[in-house]
Amino acid sequence: MSSEPEQPTAATASSSNERASAGRRVALIAVRIAGTLLLAFVLWQVDWRDAAHLADGETVLRGEIVGEVPALWDETTTVAFRPTDAAPDSEPLVLTAADLKTEDIRGQQIPIVNEGLLHIVDRANVWLLALGVFAFGFSSQFGVVRWWLLLRDQGIRISFWAAHRLTFMGFFFNNVVPGATGGDLVKAVYAARRTDRRAQAVITVLIDRVTGIVALALIAAVMLVPRLASPVYRELALFIFGFLGCFALGCTLFFSRRVRRVLHVDQIAAKLPFAGLVKQLDDAVFLYRYKKRGLLVAVLLSFANQLSIQMIMVLFAHALHVTTRAGEPLPIGDYMVVLPAAWMVSALPVLPGGWGIRESAFAVGFQLVGVGRNAAVALSVMGGMNMVFWSLLGGIYVILDRGAVAEVSGEASGEAEG
Repeated sequence: MSSEPEQPTAATASSSNERASAGRRVALIAVRIAGTLLLAFVLWQVDWRDAAHLADGETVLRGEIVGEVPALWDETTTVAFRPTDAAPDSEPLVLTAADLKTEDIRGQQIPIVNEGLLHIVDRANVWLLALGVFAFGFSSQFGVVRWWLLLRDQGIRISFWAAHRLTFMGFFFNNVVPGATGGDLVKAVYAARRTDRRAQAVITVLIDRVTGIVALALIAAVMLVPRLASPVYRELALFIFGFLGCFALGCTLFFSRRVRRVLHVDQIAAKLPFAGLVKQLDDAVFLYRYKKRGLLVAVLLSFANQLSIQMIMVLFAHALHVTTRAGEPLPIGDYMVVLPAAWMVSALPVLPGGWGIRESAFAVGFQLVGVGRNAAVALSVMGGMNMVFWSLLGGIYVILDRGAVAEVSGEASGEAEG
Protein backbone atom coordinates (compact mmCIF):
# COMPACT_ATOMS: atom_id res chain seq x y z
CA MET A 1 0.00 0.00 0.00
CA SER A 2 1.42 3.39 -0.99
CA SER A 3 2.50 5.70 1.81
CA GLU A 4 3.25 8.75 -0.34
CA PRO A 5 2.45 12.02 1.45
CA GLU A 6 -0.82 13.64 0.48
CA GLN A 7 -0.35 16.66 -1.79
CA PRO A 8 -1.85 19.90 -0.47
CA THR A 9 -4.97 20.99 -2.34
CA ALA A 10 -5.89 24.53 -3.34
CA ALA A 11 -8.53 24.58 -0.61
CA THR A 12 -5.96 23.55 2.00
CA ALA A 13 -3.54 26.25 0.86
CA SER A 14 -6.33 28.84 0.89
CA SER A 15 -7.34 27.82 4.42
CA SER A 16 -3.71 28.06 5.56
CA ASN A 17 -3.39 31.54 4.07
CA GLU A 18 -6.61 32.65 5.76
CA ARG A 19 -5.35 31.39 9.13
CA ALA A 20 -2.02 33.19 8.65
CA SER A 21 -3.84 36.39 7.65
CA ALA A 22 -6.13 36.14 10.68
CA GLY A 23 -3.10 35.60 12.90
CA ARG A 24 -1.46 38.73 11.54
CA ARG A 25 -4.64 40.74 12.13
CA VAL A 26 -4.82 39.51 15.73
CA ALA A 27 -1.15 40.39 16.25
CA LEU A 28 -1.74 43.87 14.82
CA ILE A 29 -4.73 44.43 17.11
CA ALA A 30 -2.66 43.26 20.09
CA VAL A 31 0.13 45.69 19.18
CA ARG A 32 -2.36 48.54 18.80
CA ILE A 33 -3.91 47.77 22.20
CA ALA A 34 -0.46 47.62 23.79
CA GLY A 35 0.43 50.97 22.22
CA THR A 36 -2.80 52.56 23.44
CA LEU A 37 -2.21 51.26 26.96
CA LEU A 38 1.35 52.59 26.86
CA LEU A 39 0.16 56.04 25.77
CA ALA A 40 -2.51 56.02 28.49
CA PHE A 41 0.10 55.04 31.10
CA VAL A 42 2.48 57.83 30.05
CA LEU A 43 -0.28 60.45 30.17
CA TRP A 44 -1.42 59.10 33.55
CA GLN A 45 2.12 59.55 34.88
CA VAL A 46 2.22 63.18 33.76
CA ASP A 47 1.26 66.01 36.14
CA TRP A 48 -1.50 67.85 34.29
CA ARG A 49 -1.68 70.48 37.05
CA ASP A 50 1.28 72.08 38.83
CA ALA A 51 2.56 70.06 41.77
CA ALA A 52 4.63 70.86 44.87
CA HIS A 53 6.12 67.95 46.86
CA LEU A 54 6.31 68.84 50.56
CA ALA A 55 9.22 68.03 52.84
CA ASP A 56 7.35 65.26 54.71
CA GLY A 57 7.96 63.13 51.61
CA GLU A 58 4.31 62.08 51.25
CA THR A 59 2.17 65.18 50.68
CA VAL A 60 1.84 66.49 47.12
CA LEU A 61 0.00 69.77 46.63
CA ARG A 62 -1.67 70.14 43.24
CA GLY A 63 -2.88 73.40 41.86
CA GLU A 64 -1.27 76.46 40.30
CA ILE A 65 2.16 78.03 40.53
CA VAL A 66 1.65 81.78 40.83
CA GLY A 67 4.49 83.49 38.98
CA GLU A 68 7.67 81.72 37.99
CA VAL A 69 9.47 78.70 39.37
CA PRO A 70 12.84 79.91 40.71
CA ALA A 71 15.76 78.90 38.52
CA LEU A 72 18.25 78.98 41.40
CA TRP A 73 17.39 78.00 44.95
CA ASP A 74 18.90 78.92 48.29
CA GLU A 75 17.51 79.17 51.83
CA THR A 76 15.80 82.51 51.08
CA THR A 77 14.15 81.49 47.78
CA THR A 78 10.36 81.09 47.74
CA VAL A 79 7.66 80.00 45.31
CA ALA A 80 3.99 81.04 45.44
CA PHE A 81 1.54 78.13 45.09
CA ARG A 82 -2.28 78.12 45.13
CA PRO A 83 -3.76 74.63 45.80
CA THR A 84 -6.67 73.36 43.72
CA ASP A 85 -9.13 73.54 46.63
CA ALA A 86 -8.31 77.21 47.38
CA ALA A 87 -10.47 80.07 46.12
CA PRO A 88 -9.22 81.58 42.82
CA ASP A 89 -8.64 85.00 44.41
CA SER A 90 -7.10 83.68 47.64
CA GLU A 91 -3.55 84.45 48.65
CA PRO A 92 -1.19 81.70 47.49
CA LEU A 93 0.95 79.71 49.88
CA VAL A 94 4.53 80.88 50.09
CA LEU A 95 6.82 77.85 50.12
CA THR A 96 10.53 77.99 50.93
CA ALA A 97 13.17 75.43 50.09
CA ALA A 98 12.83 74.06 53.64
CA ASP A 99 9.11 73.36 53.05
CA LEU A 100 9.76 71.22 49.98
CA LYS A 101 11.08 67.76 49.28
CA THR A 102 14.32 67.82 47.30
CA GLU A 103 15.96 65.60 44.70
CA ASP A 104 19.60 65.23 43.79
CA ILE A 105 20.33 66.64 40.35
CA ARG A 106 24.00 66.39 39.40
CA GLY A 107 25.12 66.96 42.96
CA GLN A 108 22.58 69.71 43.78
CA GLN A 109 19.59 69.33 46.08
CA ILE A 110 16.72 70.90 44.10
CA PRO A 111 13.20 71.37 45.59
CA ILE A 112 10.54 69.46 43.66
CA VAL A 113 8.08 71.94 42.17
CA ASN A 114 6.75 70.65 38.87
CA GLU A 115 5.01 72.73 36.24
CA GLY A 116 2.05 70.74 34.95
CA LEU A 117 1.47 70.00 31.29
CA LEU A 118 -1.37 72.53 31.09
CA HIS A 119 0.82 75.25 32.63
CA ILE A 120 3.67 74.50 30.22
CA VAL A 121 1.37 74.75 27.21
CA ASP A 122 -0.45 77.82 28.53
CA ARG A 123 2.71 79.92 28.86
CA ALA A 124 4.30 78.73 25.59
CA ASN A 125 5.57 81.27 23.09
CA VAL A 126 3.00 80.91 20.30
CA TRP A 127 5.14 82.77 17.75
CA LEU A 128 8.09 80.42 18.21
CA LEU A 129 5.78 77.42 17.92
CA ALA A 130 4.30 78.80 14.70
CA LEU A 131 7.77 79.48 13.31
CA GLY A 132 8.80 75.88 14.00
CA VAL A 133 5.68 74.48 12.34
CA PHE A 134 6.21 76.71 9.30
CA ALA A 135 9.89 75.72 9.05
CA PHE A 136 9.00 72.02 9.00
CA GLY A 137 7.23 72.50 5.68
CA PHE A 138 10.58 73.49 4.14
CA SER A 139 12.75 70.93 5.95
CA SER A 140 10.51 68.07 4.80
CA GLN A 141 11.47 68.82 1.20
CA PHE A 142 14.92 67.38 1.89
CA GLY A 143 13.19 64.04 2.35
CA VAL A 144 11.21 64.48 -0.86
CA VAL A 145 14.38 65.18 -2.86
CA ARG A 146 16.11 62.18 -1.26
CA TRP A 147 13.40 59.72 -2.30
CA TRP A 148 13.12 61.30 -5.77
CA LEU A 149 16.86 60.76 -6.34
CA LEU A 150 16.71 57.19 -4.98
CA LEU A 151 13.98 56.45 -7.53
CA ARG A 152 16.15 57.85 -10.34
CA ASP A 153 19.04 55.60 -9.26
CA GLN A 154 16.72 52.65 -9.90
CA GLY A 155 15.78 53.97 -13.33
CA ILE A 156 12.34 55.14 -12.18
CA ARG A 157 11.44 58.57 -13.51
CA ILE A 158 8.61 60.44 -11.83
CA SER A 159 8.22 64.18 -11.45
CA PHE A 160 9.36 65.96 -8.31
CA TRP A 161 5.76 67.05 -7.79
CA ALA A 162 4.62 63.43 -7.82
CA ALA A 163 7.33 62.52 -5.28
CA HIS A 164 6.17 65.43 -3.09
CA ARG A 165 2.53 64.33 -3.23
CA LEU A 166 3.31 60.69 -2.50
CA THR A 167 5.61 61.63 0.40
CA PHE A 168 2.90 63.68 2.09
CA MET A 169 0.28 61.04 1.38
CA GLY A 170 2.62 58.66 3.18
CA PHE A 171 2.74 61.10 6.11
CA PHE A 172 -1.05 61.06 6.19
CA PHE A 173 -1.31 57.28 6.39
CA ASN A 174 1.56 57.08 8.90
CA ASN A 175 0.37 59.79 11.29
CA VAL A 176 -3.40 60.09 10.93
CA VAL A 177 -4.98 56.91 9.58
CA PRO A 178 -5.26 54.03 12.09
CA GLY A 179 -5.00 50.54 10.69
CA ALA A 180 -2.61 48.06 9.15
CA THR A 181 -1.81 50.14 6.09
CA GLY A 182 1.30 52.19 6.88
CA GLY A 183 2.26 55.23 4.87
CA ASP A 184 5.49 53.67 3.62
CA LEU A 185 3.57 50.72 2.18
CA VAL A 186 0.98 52.97 0.51
CA LYS A 187 3.75 55.13 -0.98
CA ALA A 188 5.60 52.05 -2.22
CA VAL A 189 2.52 50.51 -3.86
CA TYR A 190 1.49 53.84 -5.39
CA ALA A 191 4.97 54.36 -6.87
CA ALA A 192 5.07 50.75 -8.09
CA ARG A 193 1.84 51.26 -10.05
CA ARG A 194 3.52 54.05 -12.02
CA THR A 195 6.32 51.88 -13.39
CA ASP A 196 7.09 48.36 -14.54
CA ARG A 197 9.96 48.31 -12.02
CA ARG A 198 7.70 47.50 -9.08
CA ALA A 199 10.24 45.75 -6.86
CA GLN A 200 12.70 48.60 -7.34
CA ALA A 201 10.04 51.17 -6.41
CA VAL A 202 9.31 49.33 -3.18
CA ILE A 203 13.00 49.11 -2.30
CA THR A 204 13.48 52.88 -2.71
CA VAL A 205 10.95 53.47 0.07
CA LEU A 206 12.84 51.07 2.35
CA ILE A 207 16.22 52.67 1.56
CA ASP A 208 14.68 56.11 2.05
CA ARG A 209 13.54 55.17 5.56
CA VAL A 210 16.82 53.44 6.44
CA THR A 211 19.02 56.38 5.40
CA GLY A 212 16.92 58.68 7.59
CA ILE A 213 17.33 56.43 10.64
CA VAL A 214 21.06 55.97 10.03
CA ALA A 215 21.50 59.75 9.76
CA LEU A 216 19.77 60.15 13.13
CA ALA A 217 22.11 57.59 14.70
CA LEU A 218 25.20 59.23 13.21
CA ILE A 219 24.16 62.67 14.51
CA ALA A 220 23.76 61.25 18.01
CA ALA A 221 27.04 59.32 17.74
CA VAL A 222 29.02 62.43 16.79
CA MET A 223 27.56 64.36 19.73
CA LEU A 224 28.15 61.44 22.12
CA VAL A 225 31.88 61.10 21.43
CA PRO A 226 32.98 63.98 23.72
CA ARG A 227 30.47 62.82 26.37
CA LEU A 228 31.46 59.16 26.64
CA ALA A 229 33.34 59.68 29.91
CA SER A 230 30.12 60.72 31.67
CA PRO A 231 27.93 57.90 33.06
CA VAL A 232 24.86 60.05 32.28
CA TYR A 233 25.12 59.12 28.61
CA ARG A 234 26.02 55.45 29.04
CA GLU A 235 22.59 54.00 28.16
CA LEU A 236 22.19 56.28 25.15
CA ALA A 237 25.70 55.42 23.93
CA LEU A 238 25.01 51.67 24.18
CA PHE A 239 21.83 52.09 22.15
CA ILE A 240 23.27 54.34 19.45
CA PHE A 241 26.63 52.61 18.94
CA GLY A 242 24.99 49.19 19.22
CA PHE A 243 22.57 50.11 16.43
CA LEU A 244 25.33 51.48 14.20
CA GLY A 245 27.48 48.42 14.82
CA CYS A 246 24.65 46.04 13.90
CA PHE A 247 23.83 48.11 10.81
CA ALA A 248 27.46 48.14 9.64
CA LEU A 249 27.74 44.37 10.16
CA GLY A 250 24.49 43.76 8.28
CA CYS A 251 25.61 45.90 5.32
CA THR A 252 28.99 44.16 5.22
CA LEU A 253 27.39 40.73 5.14
CA PHE A 254 24.76 41.68 2.57
CA PHE A 255 26.97 43.53 0.10
CA SER A 256 30.00 41.21 0.30
CA ARG A 257 30.10 38.87 -2.69
CA ARG A 258 32.43 36.52 -0.81
CA VAL A 259 30.10 36.25 2.19
CA ARG A 260 27.11 35.71 -0.09
CA ARG A 261 28.91 32.87 -1.82
CA VAL A 262 29.93 31.23 1.46
CA LEU A 263 26.38 31.47 2.84
CA HIS A 264 24.82 30.36 -0.48
CA VAL A 265 22.46 33.33 -0.39
CA ASP A 266 21.42 33.01 -4.05
CA GLN A 267 20.68 29.30 -3.76
CA ILE A 268 18.64 29.78 -0.59
CA ALA A 269 16.71 32.70 -2.11
CA ALA A 270 15.88 30.57 -5.16
CA LYS A 271 14.12 28.01 -2.92
CA LEU A 272 11.96 30.57 -1.09
CA PRO A 273 8.29 31.17 -1.91
CA PHE A 274 7.93 33.91 -4.55
CA ALA A 275 11.57 33.35 -5.48
CA GLY A 276 11.27 35.61 -8.53
CA LEU A 277 10.08 38.55 -6.46
CA VAL A 278 12.71 37.89 -3.78
CA LYS A 279 15.39 37.93 -6.50
CA GLN A 280 14.11 41.27 -7.85
CA LEU A 281 14.11 42.82 -4.36
CA ASP A 282 17.59 41.45 -3.64
CA ASP A 283 18.93 42.81 -6.93
CA ALA A 284 17.33 46.22 -6.28
CA VAL A 285 19.07 46.55 -2.92
CA PHE A 286 22.36 45.15 -4.20
CA LEU A 287 22.32 47.75 -6.98
CA TYR A 288 23.26 50.39 -4.41
CA ARG A 289 26.64 48.68 -4.09
CA TYR A 290 27.39 50.34 -7.42
CA LYS A 291 25.49 53.56 -6.70
CA LYS A 292 27.75 54.84 -3.95
CA ARG A 293 27.56 58.44 -5.14
CA GLY A 294 23.76 58.42 -5.16
CA LEU A 295 23.68 56.75 -1.77
CA LEU A 296 26.10 59.33 -0.38
CA VAL A 297 23.87 62.13 -1.66
CA ALA A 298 20.87 60.43 -0.01
CA VAL A 299 22.72 60.25 3.32
CA LEU A 300 23.77 63.91 3.07
CA LEU A 301 20.16 64.91 2.36
CA SER A 302 19.14 62.81 5.36
CA PHE A 303 21.61 64.75 7.49
CA ALA A 304 20.15 68.03 6.26
CA ASN A 305 16.62 66.79 6.88
CA GLN A 306 17.26 65.38 10.34
CA LEU A 307 19.42 68.29 11.54
CA SER A 308 16.75 70.76 10.50
CA ILE A 309 14.09 68.72 12.30
CA GLN A 310 16.23 68.59 15.47
CA MET A 311 16.70 72.36 15.35
CA ILE A 312 12.94 72.79 14.93
CA MET A 313 12.46 70.65 18.04
CA VAL A 314 14.98 72.84 19.90
CA LEU A 315 12.89 75.84 18.80
CA PHE A 316 9.79 74.12 20.18
CA ALA A 317 11.67 73.47 23.42
CA HIS A 318 12.51 77.17 23.76
CA ALA A 319 8.89 78.04 23.02
CA LEU A 320 7.78 75.68 25.82
CA HIS A 321 10.51 77.04 28.17
CA VAL A 322 12.03 73.58 28.61
CA THR A 323 14.86 73.55 31.15
CA THR A 324 16.55 71.00 33.36
CA ARG A 325 14.94 70.32 36.72
CA ALA A 326 17.59 72.62 38.17
CA GLY A 327 16.19 75.47 36.06
CA GLU A 328 19.14 75.61 33.66
CA PRO A 329 18.81 75.68 29.85
CA LEU A 330 19.62 72.34 28.24
CA PRO A 331 22.69 72.50 25.95
CA ILE A 332 21.95 71.99 22.26
CA GLY A 333 24.41 69.09 22.26
CA ASP A 334 22.17 67.22 24.71
CA TYR A 335 19.19 67.75 22.45
CA MET A 336 21.23 66.32 19.56
CA VAL A 337 21.90 63.19 21.59
CA VAL A 338 18.44 62.55 23.05
CA LEU A 339 16.20 63.58 20.15
CA PRO A 340 17.69 61.21 17.53
CA ALA A 341 17.48 58.26 19.92
CA ALA A 342 13.86 59.11 20.76
CA TRP A 343 12.89 59.47 17.09
CA MET A 344 14.54 56.15 16.27
CA VAL A 345 12.56 54.35 18.98
CA SER A 346 9.31 56.02 17.91
CA ALA A 347 9.76 54.62 14.39
CA LEU A 348 8.46 51.31 15.78
CA PRO A 349 4.99 50.78 14.21
CA VAL A 350 2.89 50.52 17.37
CA LEU A 351 0.42 53.40 16.96
CA PRO A 352 0.08 55.85 14.05
CA GLY A 353 2.64 58.64 14.34
CA GLY A 354 4.60 56.81 17.04
CA TRP A 355 2.23 58.05 19.76
CA GLY A 356 2.90 56.40 23.11
CA ILE A 357 6.32 55.04 22.13
CA ARG A 358 7.58 58.56 21.37
CA GLU A 359 6.30 60.03 24.65
CA SER A 360 7.91 57.19 26.61
CA ALA A 361 11.20 57.64 24.72
CA PHE A 362 11.20 61.40 25.32
CA ALA A 363 10.42 60.97 29.03
CA VAL A 364 13.20 58.39 29.54
CA GLY A 365 15.78 60.05 27.30
CA PHE A 366 15.38 63.58 28.62
CA GLN A 367 15.32 62.34 32.21
CA LEU A 368 18.90 61.14 31.65
CA VAL A 369 20.00 64.72 30.92
CA GLY A 370 18.03 66.28 33.76
CA VAL A 371 14.74 67.38 32.16
CA GLY A 372 11.50 66.64 33.99
CA ARG A 373 8.92 64.21 32.66
CA ASN A 374 6.22 66.86 32.17
CA ALA A 375 8.38 69.10 29.99
CA ALA A 376 9.69 66.12 27.97
CA VAL A 377 6.18 64.83 27.25
CA ALA A 378 4.99 68.34 26.33
CA LEU A 379 7.84 68.58 23.81
CA SER A 380 7.00 65.14 22.43
CA VAL A 381 3.32 66.04 22.03
CA MET A 382 4.28 69.26 20.24
CA GLY A 383 6.47 67.29 17.83
CA GLY A 384 3.65 64.83 17.22
CA MET A 385 1.05 67.55 16.64
CA ASN A 386 3.39 69.24 14.16
CA MET A 387 3.59 65.98 12.18
CA VAL A 388 -0.20 65.60 12.27
CA PHE A 389 -0.64 69.18 11.03
CA TRP A 390 1.60 68.63 7.99
CA SER A 391 0.07 65.19 7.40
CA LEU A 392 -3.24 66.94 6.72
CA LEU A 393 -1.68 68.30 3.53
CA GLY A 394 -1.30 64.66 2.49
CA GLY A 395 -4.96 64.19 3.44
CA ILE A 396 -5.88 66.89 0.92
CA TYR A 397 -3.91 65.06 -1.77
CA VAL A 398 -5.71 61.83 -0.80
CA ILE A 399 -9.11 63.51 -1.20
CA LEU A 400 -8.16 64.98 -4.58
CA ASP A 401 -7.08 61.53 -5.80
CA ARG A 402 -9.42 59.42 -3.68
CA GLY A 403 -10.33 56.92 -6.39
CA ALA A 404 -6.76 55.84 -7.07
CA VAL A 405 -5.87 56.04 -3.37
CA ALA A 406 -8.73 53.68 -2.48
CA GLU A 407 -7.36 51.12 -4.93
CA VAL A 408 -3.79 51.59 -3.71
CA SER A 409 -4.68 51.40 -0.01
CA GLY A 410 -6.71 48.25 -0.69
CA GLU A 411 -3.76 46.69 -2.50
CA ALA A 412 -1.41 47.80 0.29
CA SER A 413 -3.72 46.26 2.91
CA GLY A 414 -3.61 43.02 0.93
CA GLU A 415 0.19 43.16 0.88
CA ALA A 416 0.27 43.81 4.64
CA GLU A 417 -2.01 40.85 5.37
CA GLY A 418 -0.66 38.49 2.73
